[in-house]
Amino acid sequence: MIRHSRQQGFSLLEVLVAFAILSISLGVLLQVFATGLRNAGTSGDYTRAILYAESILAAIGRESPLAEGEHSGPVDEQFSWRSTVSAYSEGMPDSEQVRVRAYRISVEVYWSGWVQNRSVVLETLRLASVESPSGG
Repeated sequence: MIRHSRQQGFSLLEVLVAFAILSISLGVLLQVFATGLRNAGTSGDYTRAILYAESILAAIGRESPLAEGEHSGPVDEQFSWRSTVSAYSEGMPDSEQVRVRAYRISVEVYWSGWVQNRSVVLETLRLASVESPSGG
């Protein structure tokens, strides 16, 4: 009587299926980690841009007189900014009666991202006293 010995171990097909499942799983995990790192970098850029915009917004009207117009410039090698100051009169009383004028101030900080240009815009209203025409 001939006895067939039972083979121990995995067949080639089982090993190939296991490697295929492992490679798909590793590919998905690497994609998740890469997306997380990219999002962390983008989040850091937005945080810096907001800090720059807040700083520029705070300086407008404090370091120089508040006047209508547009200004722009670089912050550093990555970020640039532009600001717009315009008169705001919606719902405001006559500026000669209250002796103040309202201005809308908009500051945009922008930079080049991985795929597209990105920007942050902060806006506020600020009051400035109206100078009397007689100088007193």
